[in-house]
Amino acid sequence: MKKKKFDISSIMQSKITWAVVAEILILLVCFIIRPDFFKISYQPTTGMLYGSLIDIINRSAEITIIAMGMTLVIALGGTDLSVGAMVALSGAIALKFMRWDVLVYNTPGDYTVMPYILVILVPLLVCTLLGLFNGFMIANIGMQPIIATLILMVCGRGVAQICTNGKQFTTLYSPFRVIGQGSLFCLPMPIIITAVIVVLVSLFVRKTAFGTMVESVGINPSASRLSGIDSKKIILIVFALTGLLSAISGLIYSSRIMSNDSNNAGINYEMDAILAVVIGGTNMSGGKFSLAGTVIGSIIIRTIVTFVYYFGIVSEATMAFKALIIIVVIVLQSEPVRQKMAKMGKKKKAADVPKGGAVSA
Repeated sequence: MKKKKFDISSIMQSKITWAVVAEILILLVCFIIRPDFFKISYQPTTGMLYGSLIDIINRSAEITIIAMGMTLVIALGGTDLSVGAMVALSGAIALKFMRWDVLVYNTPGDYTVMPYILVILVPLLVCTLLGLFNGFMIANIGMQPIIATLILMVCGRGVAQICTNGKQFTTLYSPFRVIGQGSLFCLPMPIIITAVIVVLVSLFVRKTAFGTMVESVGINPSASRLSGIDSKKIILIVFALTGLLSAISGLIYSSRIMSNDSNNAGINYEMDAILAVVIGGTNMSGGKFSLAGTVIGSIIIRTIVTFVYYFGIVSEATMAFKALIIIVVIVLQSEPVRQKMAKMGKKKKAADVPKGGAVSA
């Protein structure tokens, strides 16, 4: 039985490879400037691990969760610009249910006015229905995804302000704090939640036929319809799932700050999610997608932000650093560069073969 040969050319052609290379290079620069960047310590009082690497994964949780849904949306050949607004709306609904009326319950404390199960379930249900509305507008009405989701992007924050009467509610409710500030297995709870969601979404799209159907609809909706795939149902499911994931991200965000912030919650999340997906190697024109690549892309984006903050660079430079890194990654992932790298790999492989021919194992 012949052993499977290591094919360097296929690895060099992979878009995920260059996303991983970019992340390693960024971390290498961090290590050269500040070797303690990689230091991880344990805090007995909180029972959590601390360090820049932990912080990167922890703080990338919201974008990673949203980007799981955005990957499927982009695989369909669309975009969802409403995810940031749904993050704000999810947090607003959760805080509204905990405080309900700040004129009556005017002092934040370790309590919730409405049952805690409603605090969690209602935001998830509302955002899922809004995602379903986006899917309906696209699949049944025939709107372009960017227009359909732009409607909710514009009005979503207004709805969030209406929920809280334009006020910013705060809370000290302990069970709610656990979502964004708690820990499990010495890791921050957002990391655990993100890991569970990534696994569940991956199993859903890769261990069933759903992922293949999404790719089929993204490549050619008409041909998919003729082959028996209900493209409208696929679109509805993908956008509903994206709404649900946005709501989870909103709960994590509001739990971190123990407040709703309808003006700032989820700002630019749609752009960061799209960037994470693109950096991860998913084509904006639809078709093949990579959830693993999306996770790497999200971590790259947060690594850039952490790099900027950690080294005392003015926060206004964050967008410039993001743009610079993203340009480099996209160029490395481009077809001409990947083909050239693959050719170099093949030449090296050919040079390693003995003149008398390859010796079979």
